[in-house]
Amino acid sequence: MPTELKVHPSFFKEFATKTWVSPTEIVKELVENAFDEDATRVLVTVLNNGSIAVEDDAGMDQNGMEKFLLLGSPHKKVESISPKLKRIRTGRYGTGRLSFLTSFESMKIRTKRGNFAKAIVIDADVLDKLYTGNAKLDELKEPALKRDGTELVMTGAKIAVDMFRIMKEIRKLAVLRQPMFEVYIKTADKFKEWNFDGAQVIRAPDIQGHRIPVNLDGGRITGEIIIARRPLSDEERGIAVMVGNHIVTHSNFGFDTKLNRVTGFVRCDTLTTRFADKSAIIEDEEYAKFNQLMKTFVIDTVIPGLTEYEDVLITREESKIYREIDKVLGQAMVETLELEEEVQGYEMVEVKERVRTRKEEGGKHEHRAHAHASRQVADYEEIKPLPPASSGISKADHARQHTVSESGIIYEEGTAPEIAGEVVETVDEAQADGTVIRTRTVRKPILKKTFALKRIGYKVIPYEDETDSRYSFTTDNIVFVNKANPTYKAEAARGDEFLMRHVISIVAEAVAQEKHPEGKEALELQNRLVSEAIRIHDTNVLKR
Repeated sequence: MPTELKVHPSFFKEFATKTWVSPTEIVKELVENAFDEDATRVLVTVLNNGSIAVEDDAGMDQNGMEKFLLLGSPHKKVESISPKLKRIRTGRYGTGRLSFLTSFESMKIRTKRGNFAKAIVIDADVLDKLYTGNAKLDELKEPALKRDGTELVMTGAKIAVDMFRIMKEIRKLAVLRQPMFEVYIKTADKFKEWNFDGAQVIRAPDIQGHRIPVNLDGGRITGEIIIARRPLSDEERGIAVMVGNHIVTHSNFGFDTKLNRVTGFVRCDTLTTRFADKSAIIEDEEYAKFNQLMKTFVIDTVIPGLTEYEDVLITREESKIYREIDKVLGQAMVETLELEEEVQGYEMVEVKERVRTRKEEGGKHEHRAHAHASRQVADYEEIKPLPPASSGISKADHARQHTVSESGIIYEEGTAPEIAGEVVETVDEAQADGTVIRTRTVRKPILKKTFALKRIGYKVIPYEDETDSRYSFTTDNIVFVNKANPTYKAEAARGDEFLMRHVISIVAEAVAQEKHPEGKEALELQNRLVSEAIRIHDTNVLKR
C-alpha cells in the first residue's frame, strides 16, 4: 500500500468557512470584492428577518463568474490592477467566499454583464462535496437583473445582525476613501432589487486636525498621519497599516501612551500578509525594516508635532448658545456648591488719607503738627466727608478738593476705605496748609476661593463631524457635542431654548455617568431610541 498524505474533510471545512467569522466581517469582504471588480456603488440591505443583501453595479461575465467559482484562484494577485478603473485590488486568492456559512445557511447569487446572466445558490451541502474536488451548484431559473451588476443575498441567519455595527465596521474600510466608490446601507421588510429608498451613504471618517504626509524609503512607504483636534474614540486611534487598498492592522509602533490623539494610515505594498484573511502581517525582514522606519518617523516628526499642536483642540469661536450654557452651568455651581476660602499668602497695601489736627491754643497747633510730621502717630481729628457737588459748587472746585499723589489716590477728609487686615505701620506727613497726609500700611491676606465639590462643573464644546456616529462624549470635564448628529439638528430646529435644554440634559447625563456608572447602558439605550425615533420621524416627513 503506497504511503499517502490526505486531506480530511473537516480540515477543508475549517479552512474554507472560518476565515471571516462574523456577519460584519463577511459584509466588509463582499464590499471589497465589489471594489475589486470596478463597482462604483454598493448597496447593503439588512432585512428584518436577519438576511443581508449586498448589491453592486459591476457584474460578472462568463470569465469573471468562472474565476469567482474557483476557490483559491490567484487571479487577483496576478491581475492586481482592475481592468476598467485601474484600481489596486484588495483581494488575492478568494478564500473568503464560503465564510458566509458561519453566519448564514445559504447565499443566492445573481449577476449580469452585457448578454451574460446567471443565478445560482450556494449552501452548506457543497462542503461535503468540495473536498473531493468539485461541487455542482444548482442554477436558478429567475429573471435576469435589470442592470449590469451582482446581487448576493444571504439567508438563514444563525446569529443576530446589527445594522449599526455593520455600518460602523464598513466605515473603517480604506476603499471608502477611493474616488468613484460609494457604499449605502438601509433596512427593509422585503428585499427589492437595487432600491435606494431610505438608504444612507456610509462615509469614511474625516477627522479634522494637523495632517502630516508620510513618504519614506523612496516612496515605498506612503500615507498620512493626523493629529486630531478632538479626543479620539478607541476605534479611531491608531495608524492603519495598509497593503494595497486593504487595512491589515492598526499600530502605534510602540508609542501607545503618547499617540492617543493620533490617527491616519501608512501603506507599504512590499509587506506580506497572512494567506487566508489578510488580518495579520508576517513579521519577516521586510516588516522589521518597515517597523524601524516608522518608529524613527514617529520620534522625529509625529511626537514633536503633538507638542506644537497640543492647543488645536478648540479652534472655532463658540456660538452664543454655548456661551449661554456655560453661564447657566456656572450659575448652577455658584448656587449649589459651598464656597470655601483658603489663605494663599499676604500682600502689603498702602492707604493714604488727608486729615487735620484738633484746634489748639496759640502757636501750639503749628508746633505739634511739625513735631509729629514723620513716622509718629498723633492725636488727630478726621474731618467728615464733604457733601456731593451741588449747584452751589462748581465741578472744578469740587474736583480740586480730591487730590492724587504720585503713589496713588489720597482720600479726602476721612473717606479712606477700610481694608481687612493688620495695620503694621502708620506714617503722618504735615502739609503747608495745616493738614496731614496719613499713610497706613496694611498686611492683607490673599484668599483663594474654591468649591467643596470641584468636579461638578463641565464645559460644553461643539464640533461638527458627519462621519462620527457619536452625538456626545465626555473627557476631562468637557462635554463634546456633535452638531452633525440628527438628535442635535432636530433640537436646534425647534429653537434655542429647546436646544439649550437638550444640551444641558447631556451634561446631566455626563454627571450621572460619573456618579452612577452602572446606569451607563440604560442612558446609551435611551439615546439610541431617541435618535431612531427622530430618524423615523424625519423619514416620514420626507415621504409626505
